[in-house]
Amino acid sequence: MGAERARLVVVLQGLLLRAASEFGADPRFTPHKERVLATAAALDYVLMLVTETTGVRIPAADAERAIRAGVARGVDDLLAAASSVARIGSPPATAFARETARALRTITHDESLADDERMFALIVLANS
Repeated sequence: MGAERARLVVVLQGLLLRAASEFGADPRFTPHKERVLATAAALDYVLMLVTETTGVRIPAADAERAIRAGVARGVDDLLAAASSVARIGSPPATAFARETARALRTITHDESLADDERMFALIVLANS
């Protein structure tokens, strides 16, 4: 399904894990920590679907639905988590929020996930 798509999934997963690692102890982030880690783990399966390495044959339409749902969940969870990180207000938190906004802008565009709600959240995140 494409190396670029796999790269986007890895970027999304990496940012989720980084958010939990770097900001997981902050009270503003802790409500998101468990979900962020669960979503990062679920993206392993999405990555296997994207790279067609599941070990079983999955119909293309089913795989595509699962990929889109997994990436959408990752985007939404990362938006919520990064927004909480931005509220921390420290230089590392602000830098993370802005970096995340740039990455999410690419992912939402490439995966056709851009809608008004996500784009508004991205604008707020980019300007944190």
